[in-house]
Amino acid sequence: DLNQNIVLNYIAMHGPVSRTEVAQESGLPAATVTRITRRFIDAQIVSEVMSEASNGGRPPLLLSFNPGVGHVVGVKLREDSLTLALCDLNGAVSQAQDMPFSSEGEPYQAIASIAAAIEQFLRDQRVPMQRVLGVGVGLSGLIDSARGVCRYSAILGWRDVDIGPALEYKLRVPVRVDNDVNTLAVAERLFGAGREGADFVIITIGRGIGLGLVLKGEIFRGYSGGAGEFGHITMDMSPDAPRCNCGKRGCLEAIASDYGILQAAFGPDHGYHVEDAMNDLIARVADDASIAALFAHAGRTLGVAIANLINIFDPKHVIVSGEGVRAGTALLEPMRATIPQHTFGRADAEIPLDVRPSNEQDWARGAATLILREVFQPPIYASQDALIMENLLLLAQQRGKRVPR
Repeated sequence: DLNQNIVLNYIAMHGPVSRTEVAQESGLPAATVTRITRRFIDAQIVSEVMSEASNGGRPPLLLSFNPGVGHVVGVKLREDSLTLALCDLNGAVSQAQDMPFSSEGEPYQAIASIAAAIEQFLRDQRVPMQRVLGVGVGLSGLIDSARGVCRYSAILGWRDVDIGPALEYKLRVPVRVDNDVNTLAVAERLFGAGREGADFVIITIGRGIGLGLVLKGEIFRGYSGGAGEFGHITMDMSPDAPRCNCGKRGCLEAIASDYGILQAAFGPDHGYHVEDAMNDLIARVADDASIAALFAHAGRTLGVAIANLINIFDPKHVIVSGEGVRAGTALLEPMRATIPQHTFGRADAEIPLDVRPSNEQDWARGAATLILREVFQPPIYASQDALIMENLLLLAQQRGKRVPR
């Protein structure tokens, strides 16, 4: 299994490549590479393509990864809707769809509706469940990803909900569950900026503020899965500090999230449905100095918090994403200006900051990469569950092909 993983990763990252190159770079015997690649070719995971280079004879055959051999589904849960994404093995989204969803009532009812939405989505795309390697689910809160349990989600009102095992029982495919910001971090690790750098952080701003930590190439979740609750670090200790949705005062989220900025502007609690109000507020920044000051304060507070992260973790990349970046320069310029004032021993040019917007499809794609991660992850890190790679190879048998062992 480990040799299979080495060969697959090299072809996927460097292909088209020759068998000779795979053997040389992996250190595996040529016969082992030939046996493994033959199995991959029979399963249509890898295809042979003709090289353009030739010394006058027949051009050599090269090995190329085939991302369309299987599908994965990603689900991003929100308080009143969900987004579904159908992805290939390179994480490319072929179809995405928003559907209504309610977390009200008993959790088992919500899980049944999630399963029904996935099944309907696949029927609409004419993709049989047998061609799906697994389903990844991302949601806000404290998630025990190893057990697929939502320990606590304030947005959904869930506590100790076995969402992963319940969906596996209903769908009969592997299901992986994680905090939604962690899913974005996994996607970056596999297909984005994190592919070249094993240590990076991704910060999301919007309805709330979240953090995904990737250290030495792996998501850091902490002892109980609670690592990354960046939005709830205390940034204001004054008695009249703004109150956060979590019940505390002075949280970063209570100051720099959409909710926090709206609370500072209007006073009353706008809850989680803030998009229209936030867009109206952003439109007024240029003409209202008091509103501009609110965004500037939020940006400076966020900049101090990010500088602290840089001082603690020394990441190669810092990615700031989420719907909150739509505030533009009103929020981001004060943030950028503040970070170097509070980082230790770095010149401005050395601060690795990348700001990019995201949409709901990006979150759903991130959830799908929870499954893709297991396709490319060395099996020594796998649990006792069935390897996703073995499920992928079984697809060949279901198509009536022989896969040599």
